[in-house]
Amino acid sequence: MIGIDTTFLIDLELSESPRHAGAVALFEKWRAEKHTELSIYNQSFLEFQHVITDSRRFNSPLTMEQAVERSWFWIDQERIKVVFPTETSLQRALLWTNMYKLGRKRIQDTHMAAAFAESGVSELWTANPSDFDIFEMFQTVSY
Repeated sequence: MIGIDTTFLIDLELSESPRHAGAVALFEKWRAEKHTELSIYNQSFLEFQHVITDSRRFNSPLTMEQAVERSWFWIDQERIKVVFPTETSLQRALLWTNMYKLGRKRIQDTHMAAAFAESGVSELWTANPSDFDIFEMFQTVSY
């Protein structure tokens, strides 16, 4: 199963992103295959909405209404699975935080990685592979 990081959602959405073309190409390749599910960590929708509406980051940010509509787009897709944390993934994330001596800026990615690991994700699409390489659980794909 393939997990997608929030960075992928943002890069796919915004044409002003330098990784937009790569994200679109990877997404279109996935759509053509028609047999693989994509997984999105539930908290990624919150991070997506927070970032994509920020006028300090982007020349043409989305409105909050547009950002919520984009979240619904993903949730409504047949081959998209929304991944939620479990007690086991929480325990794994806490273990990893101490084991790898991770700080507060790694909380979201660590919990996402733990939830993905628990749900069977083996490949992760991200603009920041180094954020996930430490866990040695995923084949990271840059775009």
